[in-house]
Amino acid sequence: MQVIKSRSYLPLPLESSRLYLIADDLNKYKEELEKFLEDINYMNNRDFSKRVLFGQEIKSNNTIEGYLDDITQVKRIIKHPTAELDEEQQRRILNLYYGYKFILQNKEINKDTLKELYSILSDQLLSEEDKSNMGEYYRKNPVYIFYSSLITKEPDLGVEASELDEKMNILIEYLNSSNNITCMTDYFIRSQVAHFYFAYLHPYYDLNGRAARTTAMWYLLKNQAYPYIIFNRAIQLDKSKYYLVIRDGRKYHNVTYFLNYMLRNVLIELEKEYAMEIISDSARFELSDANLQTLYYILSMQGILTYYDFTTFYNHLNPRRNPQKIYQEVLEPLIDKEIIIPGKTTRNNNNRFFGLNPSIIKTDEKIKHIHLEKKIIK
Repeated sequence: MQVIKSRSYLPLPLESSRLYLIADDLNKYKEELEKFLEDINYMNNRDFSKRVLFGQEIKSNNTIEGYLDDITQVKRIIKHPTAELDEEQQRRILNLYYGYKFILQNKEINKDTLKELYSILSDQLLSEEDKSNMGEYYRKNPVYIFYSSLITKEPDLGVEASELDEKMNILIEYLNSSNNITCMTDYFIRSQVAHFYFAYLHPYYDLNGRAARTTAMWYLLKNQAYPYIIFNRAIQLDKSKYYLVIRDGRKYHNVTYFLNYMLRNVLIELEKEYAMEIISDSARFELSDANLQTLYYILSMQGILTYYDFTTFYNHLNPRRNPQKIYQEVLEPLIDKEIIIPGKTTRNNNNRFFGLNPSIIKTDEKIKHIHLEKKIIK
């Protein structure tokens, strides 16, 4: 006999119904996350959130939208804006930096503070037409949501402009409610429901995605759910699935698909962060931001590690570089520090396997989803 699972309807109206989720389908990853985090204290504090926000999360948030900035460039521009990059590229980085500083101030989430955040995120990035057609808080005209560059793919339409004020007020009320919050992961679930609904409403002409994701991070910071703010890292690695689960949620009015995608992926990202912390503690040398990013890529790669596979992976998330340069400037520093170890050459002798040094990191019972044993050289 088929078991029909009960729907939990959320106070978030759609065109002809309300958004809902199936709570039972979230329990697997919810329980795993709670168990994983129960004795990892260093992630559960404000210093952790500040460390990951001002660097990797800026890069990840931009990468989701197709803007590939090297982590060293991000760090450099935060400290000293420079003429080496075009003005728009610098502005995207600096706006997120100032936006993240804003959400760290623990201000109440309301119409006026959301307007202030959007003003920071969109500073000097909106067209004159978009600026002239903005109302006091939200757009005044229809907006199309493009999920594909193919002209045959019909875009979605954002909610009617006349409904935005009412529906955004409902979203803000939802974010400021504490109903049904029983554990830290519930805050993450609520942040991602808000992320989805914000993107569904599309209250602005542009930059809706980063505004939605940054608002979700703001909610997590306000509720001291610090470990979960790294969720952008997962999206950048699988953007096509991200947009697919958003569109499925729109189509079926069911946000469960999206939430399971986010829950599973934030768990994987936390496992990577945990593994990187073990490596950093065991290494004989201090690791730079670039070193840590390289480790992150190694932990994110699927299958057997080779130099060629790494350079392909690297170029997918960064401005393209010559493979030889990537080897010399990205991989060699970790080889010199004996964090990664070269292995045998491939059959045709034009590539080489490599892996993590087993004396630096060993398998750990907390790490279940990133197949760490495949990344340790034998």
